[in-house]
Amino acid sequence: MTTTDSTPSPATTVLLVGHCTPDNWMLRTAVARVLPDAVFESVNDEESLKERLRAPAGSVVMLVNRLLDGRFPHADGIRLLEHHASSPAVGMLISNLADAQDSARGIGAVDGFGKTALNDDETAVRLRNADAAAQRIRAEGDGS
Repeated sequence: MTTTDSTPSPATTVLLVGHCTPDNWMLRTAVARVLPDAVFESVNDEESLKERLRAPAGSVVMLVNRLLDGRFPHADGIRLLEHHASSPAVGMLISNLADAQDSARGIGAVDGFGKTALNDDETAVRLRNADAAAQRIRAEGDGS
């Protein structure tokens, strides 16, 4: 994607928040098939997350585990999404539980998905929609 002055915009950064190592690799592999230009970063503590959200160079999508691995002030991914709802990132909850997805949407996250649906066509649509939303947020922040 390019900006109006033909300068290439930075690739979307996908933050893998609170996932164990095997799930990180599973998510990277599956998401890269849908968003091949994405840059992936694993985040397993609150300070690293704050740092990455402070002044991102491009659009950001957070894939947040429902039950967080790592060092966060709480173990609940929905609470993390709520805490960072005003950040310049688009949040998606990774959970197979419909009620958890409803709660995440209720606090401003976009439609997420469960690991069992990782390779479904609907998940690809949701990832592309999250990427588009993140690009819009970034463009608005740039004054475009």
